[in-house]
Amino acid sequence: MRKIVLFTFMFSQTVFAQHQKEKVHEVPVASQVQPYEFPEDQLLNTTLKGSKWYFNLKSYQEDVLYLDKNRDKMKSDVLYFVDGNHFQITINQQSCKTVIKGTYQIMKTNDGTNVILGKYRPFTITSRYQKCVGELSGFLSGALDISFDEDGQKMEIKQGEDFVPATGHGN
Repeated sequence: MRKIVLFTFMFSQTVFAQHQKEKVHEVPVASQVQPYEFPEDQLLNTTLKGSKWYFNLKSYQEDVLYLDKNRDKMKSDVLYFVDGNHFQITINQQSCKTVIKGTYQIMKTNDGTNVILGKYRPFTITSRYQKCVGELSGFLSGALDISFDEDGQKMEIKQGEDFVPATGHGN
């Protein structure tokens, strides 16, 4: 008798669980906000793709990175714009030999500079964190101001201001 009651109880719990499982309705998840895609005519990506820019990580300062299209013996590190979306940085220092990979989206302006407002970042790093290039990775992941000389042979990347949109209630 106990076995029958136990079996009936277990069977009813299983049926009840199945019934509850069927009744659970998934709440539709709000569609995620897609990052803003700039039109191609507002980007330098097609101009930069395939180009190599040389620098020396030893001369990197916390808020400015100078790049040059001309390679010399003192500039062993390379920023390579692989295609219209991806970049690769090869660090070739004695104490640090590594590769940083990611995507980029660099806006163009009339005067050759880019002042990025809000949360827009021109570089997104997709490779794993590596301690020897942690400062450079952090710098590139932030808001940046990118400018070129008139000949397009030198590039200067400065730390930009990271404006946070103001939210609040008007009085």
